[in-house]
Amino acid sequence: MKLRILTEKDVRKVVDVRKAIEIQKDAFKFLSKNSENLKLRSFVRSMAPPGIAIFNPSFLQDGDGYGVKVVSDFFDNDKHSTTRMSSLMTLFDGKTGHPKAVMEGGYLTDLRTGAGTALAARYLARAESKTLLVIGAGRVARNQITGISSVCPIDRVLIVSRTRKRIDDLMNKLTTIDGWAPTQLFIEKNINEGISKADIVVSATTAKTPTFSGSALKAGTFVAAVGANLPDTREVDSETITKSSCNVIDSRRDCMENAGDFLMPIDEGLLNPSSVIELSELVSGRKKGRKTPQEITFYKSIGVPIQDLVTAQYIEAQAEKQKIGTVIDIGGEYF
Repeated sequence: MKLRILTEKDVRKVVDVRKAIEIQKDAFKFLSKNSENLKLRSFVRSMAPPGIAIFNPSFLQDGDGYGVKVVSDFFDNDKHSTTRMSSLMTLFDGKTGHPKAVMEGGYLTDLRTGAGTALAARYLARAESKTLLVIGAGRVARNQITGISSVCPIDRVLIVSRTRKRIDDLMNKLTTIDGWAPTQLFIEKNINEGISKADIVVSATTAKTPTFSGSALKAGTFVAAVGANLPDTREVDSETITKSSCNVIDSRRDCMENAGDFLMPIDEGLLNPSSVIELSELVSGRKKGRKTPQEITFYKSIGVPIQDLVTAQYIEAQAEKQKIGTVIDIGGEYF
């Protein structure tokens, strides 16, 4: 059996955020008709050292393939000068069951997360949105910026982070690789003041408590929270949720089990779960997103496995076509 190995560098060669947005649209269209994909995710917690492993299987019907992404998030890794999160995506042939490809999953995750937020912005942000505020300057933040600026005319980015080095690294990549002018990027020291200036606010952190006050949001703001993904963690406060006239999630099942941003206001009696909309309902046209320029809208993402699978399949197909990656014979053909 032949297996294609794709590094992060290989993955970057074959897909960009604009293409990824269209791939996400296809993924959520599929999800609107095949919700059984959401029943497969599982979590394993490690107490010592503290961390979590997330197993994200997904499949397509009629032999069109399946895959599994494993994400490890070990909380103390920063103390040991190594990255906190790592990920690996494995693809299988849907007709034979044979493994087809293994690829670095971190960039895949960052890319599809940014593309997913950009897709949500098509339905939830004002078309003329120009100022984006991003809370967090880690690896997720970069693709949030490039993704959203692909669907909205963003000309100013405000960045909030507790770590100056991360801000400098992010700004360097945005200017030297992604084509942003230094005059378009700003460090925002007063987060709530920055919130009041922004047309779009994205929180991309692993915060356990809200990263800003919902009272600072101006009319017409689109807010997205794409970081915290545990029941006892949240990036936005209950006021943000109650001020939003359209609360959207990527997966009702997963968010209602794991997203503290929604679970806490529900427990407080401030949010009716039935009022929450899935992104797939917007993509399929069954529900509408933003209705007026004045309303505040909110999107919560913890990631849906079908996003990984559809994106990874595109990457593998392009890599095969362009002869990118390393192909090895792993054996295993016993019959």
